Amino acid sequence: METLLCSPVARGDIVLGKFMMVLTGSVAAMAMSLVSLALTAAVAGVLLPGGEATAGAEVGGGALPTIDPLGLLGVVAMVLPAAVFFSAVIFTVALFAKSYKEAQSYVAPMMIVVILPAVVGMLPGIDLNLRLALVPILNLSLVCKEMLSGVWNWHYIGLIMGSTCVYAAGALALAVRMFKRESVMFRM
Repeated sequence: METLLCSPVARGDIVLGKFMMVLTGSVAAMAMSLVSLALTAAVAGVLLPGGEATAGAEVGGGALPTIDPLGLLGVVAMVLPAAVFFSAVIFTVALFAKSYKEAQSYVAPMMIVVILPAVVGMLPGIDLNLRLALVPILNLSLVCKEMLSGVWNWHYIGLIMGSTCVYAAGALALAVRMFKRESVMFRM
């Protein structure tokens, strides 16, 4: 860190470089998850009775849900600003750590903060509305559930995309502001 701070590079540029590294890891993990999901679906399609999984087919007495292929692209588009938001939040939280291990212990509880709203969004009876469209992660969970089923509420999609971008910009601005504080950088 000392070498970076002694270089003639603005602190904002250092923050953006470090942030882009975190974001690259987040987007790579998302891409690998999607590839894994696609491969799992392809293998499951071959291994299911009848040789091919078809949307709406009867399996075990119930119909498989139909997934809108365009919904998958919509999910990717909605997850990108959320990845920016969480990369900035993780980066900001990790700034306070003195070591990698300490940073991991600071960031680990964020998994619960992310998982709980996502699970709530998958519960039956929880539908997307104006208030829930502004709650991070819960809004993403609800809109992705709708897009995958072929329901496109464009006003909610726009509101969620916009609010997530605002949250991401705020988190990135906070990261830059915290990085410029000497007390944070040198643990005073």
